Amino acid sequence: MGEGAMAHGVTPAACRSPLAPTPTAVECRLNAPIDAPCFPRVGVYIKSVIPSRALGGFSLQDPLTGNSNTKRHSEGTTLCACASSYHISSRRLPGVDQKIAKMNCDICCRPHNAQRLPFLCAVDARNHCYEGRIKNLQALMENETLQKEINDLLAQDKADDGPGRSVVLESLSASQRSAEDRTEQIIAQAEKLKGEIAAARKEIADRKAALIRRKSDLASASSGIAARRTRQLEETERSISVAKYKWTRSADQMSSTRSFLCMEAAKLYGLRRIKKGSSARYEYKIGGVDIVDLSSMNVISPELLSTSLANIAHILALTSHYLSVRLPAEITLPHRDYPRPTIFNLSSSYQHGEVPFPGTSPVTSFSAEERESQPQYMPRPRPLFVDKTLPILAKEDPAAHSLVLEGVTLLAYDIAWACSTQGVFVGDRNSFEDVCHMGRNLYNLLIGQQLHSTQTGRLYPPATSSPGAKHDALDQEELGKAPSWMGRYSHGTAHAFLGSAEGSEFIRGFKLPTPLKLADRLKKKLISEVAVPEWEVLEDDAWAIDEGEGQANRAVGGGGTNGWTKVKNR
Repeated sequence: MGEGAMAHGVTPAACRSPLAPTPTAVECRLNAPIDAPCFPRVGVYIKSVIPSRALGGFSLQDPLTGNSNTKRHSEGTTLCACASSYHISSRRLPGVDQKIAKMNCDICCRPHNAQRLPFLCAVDARNHCYEGRIKNLQALMENETLQKEINDLLAQDKADDGPGRSVVLESLSASQRSAEDRTEQIIAQAEKLKGEIAAARKEIADRKAALIRRKSDLASASSGIAARRTRQLEETERSISVAKYKWTRSADQMSSTRSFLCMEAAKLYGLRRIKKGSSARYEYKIGGVDIVDLSSMNVISPELLSTSLANIAHILALTSHYLSVRLPAEITLPHRDYPRPTIFNLSSSYQHGEVPFPGTSPVTSFSAEERESQPQYMPRPRPLFVDKTLPILAKEDPAAHSLVLEGVTLLAYDIAWACSTQGVFVGDRNSFEDVCHMGRNLYNLLIGQQLHSTQTGRLYPPATSSPGAKHDALDQEELGKAPSWMGRYSHGTAHAFLGSAEGSEFIRGFKLPTPLKLADRLKKKLISEVAVPEWEVLEDDAWAIDEGEGQANRAVGGGGTNGWTKVKNR
């Protein structure tokens, strides 16, 4: 039996008693593995052997897991345990008791043999398994304790969650609703973005179509563009030439009208040129009154001098109005509360308001605002009239004498400047006699320019030529006429405008002496003439001679003299 058990690899437990009473069912449970030193060839767990009535054999059951392995054994099967470890019914297992009774324990009945597996007794096997069984029992007890605690906690949670369950459900429901709302918003935003994307794609498609259409239009318009550009450029140049031609013709007509008005005004004012005897000198008159010669102003009466200067100022102001020319020295003609003409110097011209007549104070009452707006500096005009002869005025009031001379030279400067702008020859511009010869210059400006346009144009060619002037010259040459400058340059039209760059350059082309220099030269000349003794008419009291003195003179000289022969040195 021992050899058969060792052959099957099962080590039986020690027998309690070889001949123990046979119960109906007895099991032997060994719940711990057998140590390797005791069972060197056996590496299995000893399982309980329970007789199986149904199968007619033995059932091996694991005491830890409870799994049973039922095997059917026939008679004579070698049992791998001691006889005391099993309670086998002799009725169920016939012949087994006799085999178990012959088994001996290696510890008790048999000497040790190194070639065979030793057998241990049941006590040693049980003692060896106690430690594992105790640990198993402790684990089971701890498991039961933990299970109980878990059950108690679960029961307590169920009792406590009764009233809070609704709150949890409501919170979960609220979370679900918020998630649904958020989902709906996301879906709506996605739909909106889809719509915007679709609109953007449509707009892009429309723009692409528009670009394609514009490119096609550009391609169609670009075909033959060079020829069209050339044709349009030629048409534009032709229209510009026609417009310039019409503009020039209109300017020519206007200049002719201006010159005609000036000549008619001169005729109405009675501007005449009279040859003086057989000499080459001429006398110039306006309305029968001689135009004053500046070199003979000392011997001219105040009335004649004032009348001559007034006539010159009137016709010169009217001429500047017809020619649309602003004279450099502003002339003020007589008007209400301003009985006689005056003239301003170059710096004060056109830079002032209403100026009172010289020698009077303004009586007009201004409000506070008007007084503040009035300039503090009031320019003083130069008179173009005298109440006394110039020698007497120079003695009594030298300042007034200087103002009169300055006014006369300003008037002569205006005439010379107007002649220069209209292409009238004035002679040597640096000569005092040529610039201040008012009668000759005024006559040439108003009448002589139109009577002798060919000679005047030849003597005084234009300083600068403009395209319009060249075009006019060609037209007039085609018509067989000499070019005329009278009325061309002015301040009233854009054509040949004196205020433009071309007009300013044209004005700078003729340089006249300043009025102050002319006044100084005139003053020196008149003073030098006054220093020369002259014949003058004496009153009766001045040349009356006492009788005694006259007789003595007659006795000595044998003759006498009358008052006309008496010379008075001034």
